[in-house]
Amino acid sequence: MSLLSRLRNVFRADALSDEIEREMAFHIDRRAEDLVTAGMSPGRARAEARRRFGNIGKHSDDTRNTDLFGWFATLVADVRYALRAMRAQPGPTLIVGLTLAFGLGVNAAVLGIMDGLLLRPYQFRDYERLVMLRETRVGASENDVASPANFLDWKRESRGVEGLVAWEGWDATLSGGVEPERLNGFKVSPGFFELLGVRPALGRWFAADEELPGNDRRVVISDAFWRNRFAADSAVIGKELILDDVAHVIVGLAPAKLDFPMATDVWSPLAFSAARANDRSNRSLAVMGKLAEGVTRREAQAELNVVARRIETLHPATNRGRSISISTLSEAFIEDAAYVVNGILQTAAGLVLLVACANLAGVLLARSIDRRRELAVRIALGATRTRIVRQLVTETIVLSLMASSVAIICAHIALGALRASVPADVARQVEGFNNIRLDWAVVWIIPALSILIGLLVSLFPALTALRGMSSSALKESDRGTVGSIANLRGRQGLVVAEISFALSILIAAGLTLRSAARMIDKPGGFDADRLLMMQTTLSERKYREPAARRRFAGELVDRLEHVPGVEAAAVANILPANGWSPATPVLVEDEFVGGNSGRGDILADPGRWPRSGYRSVSENFLRTMGIRLLSGRGFDSADRDERQPVAMVSESFAKRFWPDRSAIGKRIRLADSSGAWLTVVGVVADVNMYNWWDGMDYTAVYVPLRQAPPSGVLQAVVRARGEPSDVITAARAAVREVDASLPVDQLRTLREAVVANSRGMNLLATMMAVCGGIAMLLAVVGIYGLMAYTIAQRTQEFGVRLAFGATAADVLRLTLRRAARLTATGLGVGIILGWILARAMTAALQGVVAVDATTFLVVASTLAVVSMLSAYLPARRALRLDPATILRQ
Repeated sequence: MSLLSRLRNVFRADALSDEIEREMAFHIDRRAEDLVTAGMSPGRARAEARRRFGNIGKHSDDTRNTDLFGWFATLVADVRYALRAMRAQPGPTLIVGLTLAFGLGVNAAVLGIMDGLLLRPYQFRDYERLVMLRETRVGASENDVASPANFLDWKRESRGVEGLVAWEGWDATLSGGVEPERLNGFKVSPGFFELLGVRPALGRWFAADEELPGNDRRVVISDAFWRNRFAADSAVIGKELILDDVAHVIVGLAPAKLDFPMATDVWSPLAFSAARANDRSNRSLAVMGKLAEGVTRREAQAELNVVARRIETLHPATNRGRSISISTLSEAFIEDAAYVVNGILQTAAGLVLLVACANLAGVLLARSIDRRRELAVRIALGATRTRIVRQLVTETIVLSLMASSVAIICAHIALGALRASVPADVARQVEGFNNIRLDWAVVWIIPALSILIGLLVSLFPALTALRGMSSSALKESDRGTVGSIANLRGRQGLVVAEISFALSILIAAGLTLRSAARMIDKPGGFDADRLLMMQTTLSERKYREPAARRRFAGELVDRLEHVPGVEAAAVANILPANGWSPATPVLVEDEFVGGNSGRGDILADPGRWPRSGYRSVSENFLRTMGIRLLSGRGFDSADRDERQPVAMVSESFAKRFWPDRSAIGKRIRLADSSGAWLTVVGVVADVNMYNWWDGMDYTAVYVPLRQAPPSGVLQAVVRARGEPSDVITAARAAVREVDASLPVDQLRTLREAVVANSRGMNLLATMMAVCGGIAMLLAVVGIYGLMAYTIAQRTQEFGVRLAFGATAADVLRLTLRRAARLTATGLGVGIILGWILARAMTAALQGVVAVDATTFLVVASTLAVVSMLSAYLPARRALRLDPATILRQ
């Protein structure tokens, strides 16, 4: 038979079956004729011939499966039969298919999020070879960026990592418009864009000679800045931008999706003066390169270890105990909290899928009872048990594959809605957010997962249906057969599983929702009402000296306090609700490193000191923000530069270092150039900075702004007597009166800042709520279906009980008692699973998610009511039937 003919036979399965059966009948007739010739009667001869020939169904299957084409023909026949069976029962098929589609869809969406945020946040050429180089210190918990001189040495001596480039942040002030504007910029080495493997949309990248001082007044602009500032003008190349009071020429336009390292508006060449090229103390450079072709990460690390030892030998004062570490871009840029959040979502999605699988298994178990007579007939007609199991499994896999198609569509829509729900300026701050999508890997994973689910879930019902199958199954009535003990226990186990899985995910979702609401409704440690904040960036050239920064801050506070409608004003290097917290190494006198105050090597190495939040604030800061002073005093005008350095610490800081003593009068030292000891004069309440992804570390040190005026970004806050919006114009004008060249941005109320910087937590809470809602819906459908089917199978039992004198209340009580046992068991298991999940979330997101009994009680009570209603409603409906009618049926 030709290949074309055999392929044609695959899709004419019915005709092929007829041909095989005719062939079998021919052989039986020939054997019967031989037996008649030997003297046996025709009827007995035919029966004996059939007996000797064996199982006709098995021979038919063996004939089909003699080669690949026969096996494929059988598969096609099984699929066609499965589609006919689903068409015959459209309602149950639709419910089960949608149930599984929701479970698979949630997992597909989470896989898309994981792929975009964690696995492939960047779309750079040779992404897997790009690495970050950082300085490491002995005993330090964190890695450092690099100093200019060290970077230049790495670049000259490294062979395993090639094309090394560096960059540093640049808060550029754009002049020339209606008002000065702050841009998020980076100064990068020439070769930066080439290393990423991207091409300019317009113009060119930086030339090698543009890293020389005086020749670096060039910029590449981002696509978003180009559209906002120049209205997408294609003639933008060659135009000038006044940045930090210096004219810069636009030489290139970055492609649309490039804003690396993060939310970048402009890039400029990184130029080193002679003094800075020899600087090994000031570490401010991020360094990136590419593994050379054929070089492994381990080999490159070994080479860099040699480089680090040589630099340490030549420059021990600045490089003692320092080495070089290599990490991937994902390891360097993706926050640990992103992995935590993704782990939480993966767990929630997995629990949703388990609930969906329990639903599917419940339906299959129920159908296995209803199909006992059908399967018995097929066995009596010659079908093998293996053939029947294969058919039942095929039906489930076909349904799972159809559900996976719907799941992929739903996940695609959900991810599109997720991207649309986050503002563009916020999405730019999250590495890989714009890459969240369903790629082909996920599209193939979901059908493969559906096949595995169909195989695993369908085997137990199929084997249960065939267990003990005999001719007696043909005599069983369709009603009144509860099925095997294994089937009954299986359905009871599925009810318990659905309740426990649904309860655990609902507990996790409830805790996340309560935590997100608490962050917004109850700002921690300060009074957010009637507060207005703003931010400006001090020019590095104009405000290089501390005295100039101190003078500007004092004048700004004075101007703001005289604005009509303002009750109080203050300035600081950072305000609460900003979403991040600057930190500094802190040395506590006689308390560092377990009290080993004699360790001079630790005293000389700030890299080994514990880190704490750092706040430089004006003297009116506590009153303006509404932060409670717990002991001691706050700052006043006497805390000037020439006076004794002082500090305030947060309550958590005091409890960490002086748990049984007063912090007042103790001394601490910060890792700055002064090296002075600061005397603690006050302890203040902990303040939530809303950097929830860092685990909510509330330890903080406050220093007087007059003694340590911050450089760069400076934030101001005013407390209005009425609505904060009423003083916006006057507050902006106050900044311009002090220095009209400075940009003013982030002008918003503290309440708006709280909401904005809780957006990540709210997004997590929303996704957990969606998972919990889907799990609840699936659990309701599944529990009701299983309960209703079990009660329907016991209808004849109910009729007998009622006929022998039992009341409807007695039967109802019996039914609810059994349902209550299953519900209690499921709730018990679910509470244990929920507690484990909640503790894991609490440990991963320290200070964010808190385990509270209210959530457990509310969620468990709700699910208990749903479960009992799922048993009560079908039981009440069944008891309305007439007992005589039930018995006649």
